[in-house]
Amino acid sequence: MSQPHAQANGPDGITIEWHGMVASTQDLARERVLTGPIRRLVVIAEAQSAGRGQRGRRWESPAGAALYLTLAWPTSRPLSGLAGLSLAVGLAVRATLARLGLAAMLKWPNDVLLDGRKLAGILVELLAAGSGVVALVGIGLNRRLPADVAAAIDQPVADLAGVLDAPPPLDALAQALLEELGQALRRFDAGGFAVFVDEWPAADALADRPVRIAADGRDALHGTARGVDAMGRLLVETAEGVFPVAAGTASVRRDDPRDKTESAP
Repeated sequence: MSQPHAQANGPDGITIEWHGMVASTQDLARERVLTGPIRRLVVIAEAQSAGRGQRGRRWESPAGAALYLTLAWPTSRPLSGLAGLSLAVGLAVRATLARLGLAAMLKWPNDVLLDGRKLAGILVELLAAGSGVVALVGIGLNRRLPADVAAAIDQPVADLAGVLDAPPPLDALAQALLEELGQALRRFDAGGFAVFVDEWPAADALADRPVRIAADGRDALHGTARGVDAMGRLLVETAEGVFPVAAGTASVRRDDPRDKTESAP
């Protein structure tokens, strides 16, 4: 089991583990939950050798390029009450960036965009532990991407160094993010995504845009994005009506004249 090179207490009683290199903060946080006491814990690494995003995609994770963290958050909510959690996390990331003067947008269900380019990604996994559920909230937030790494990524990307004269150091960035995450997750514990739904329209990068929704094992759904419902489901309007989509990969169709940079995942 990997040992941290530093450990501290953070906001909301979160134990903070700092590591140099790990395989994956998500995997290490899961290991901590399964082998130790159930508690609020965040694993932060300066680099990952096997970082991953949604659907097992590789997440490029060189040293110092980004903030890599996974927060283990025990919740009293049942699995059925955790729909929309990744969207609430996205709103917390957006609030963190607003502290830096940046107006980020959120692409359902797990991407944070700056000027149409991916600045951060979110990976939420739910783990049965003890008598309850622990949410593993993984976030990769680009701070200063090397040019060769950015060029190898299959979609337009952004980093803080490209828009800020002096990006905050990783520890300050992590502290601000944990403060916003703690507030958001406590609100979510109390009321689910319904307490956030009115905040989504201002952050919605897909609003009223022609979209293609791909989901494993199903034909792609084409229509127009019309926001989300109180369960965090994307509402897609088609000729047959409005359909709520609980999971999948959303991409803006290429016939949208407003989209000139974003590529399909």
